[in-house]
Amino acid sequence: MRQNSFGKLWPVSALTLGGGGIGMVWGETTFDECVATVHAAIAAGINLIDLAPSYGDGKAEQVVGEAFGGHLPDGVQVTSKCGLGNPSLEEIEPRLRQSIEGSLGRLRQSRLDLFFLHSNVVPDEDHMARWPEAARRMTLYATFVDHVRPLFERLVGEGLIGGWGLTGIGHPDTIIKLLGERPAPAAVQCIANLLDSPGALKFFDGPAKPSRRHDGGPRERGRRDGYPRGAGGGTDQCD
Repeated sequence: MRQNSFGKLWPVSALTLGGGGIGMVWGETTFDECVATVHAAIAAGINLIDLAPSYGDGKAEQVVGEAFGGHLPDGVQVTSKCGLGNPSLEEIEPRLRQSIEGSLGRLRQSRLDLFFLHSNVVPDEDHMARWPEAARRMTLYATFVDHVRPLFERLVGEGLIGGWGLTGIGHPDTIIKLLGERPAPAAVQCIANLLDSPGALKFFDGPAKPSRRHDGGPRERGRRDGYPRGAGGGTDQCD
């Protein structure tokens, strides 16, 4: 299968495997069928599996751990995520570390190759107050910059994660702002469908905005190709 460059990360297969299906989120299946799906994906040349604890309450990660007995084939990478929300500052590090440790235990691994913040980064508390039904999915920009991002960098330095990324369905101007700051995310998981629409996951006013290079020029949208649609989005590399 064709592989594409992925920013400063590893080459990624043109198609990848999303964790929703193998987490038994999309319909009735069996654990054995999910394990067989993972084996078939790797045999077909897929080298990235996109996971999260929320995909079947850990089932997707358990499936991958069982499929390979804790020994991923050479060149195969896994991602996971944490829906941090808006906890107190004292809870941020314990919650993120607990999420990573839980994922590693289910996967039988010692490191996550890529770890996404599974919350929408939003500009301020006023924005959060306008969407009370979605507030648990939101992380304040200031909280991310002052506390979450430095912790992500420490986790990379400790070797628990290979890189970190963002969920790109937060407030568009806020996401674009973060892409222009340093340190920048290694990847951004984005909505990728024919309408380029977040649907029921849209918690901001106005239209979504096109992806941009850090220098302000148009960005090639085709770089999203093949990232796990079943998990809910595509990924744009940040270089």
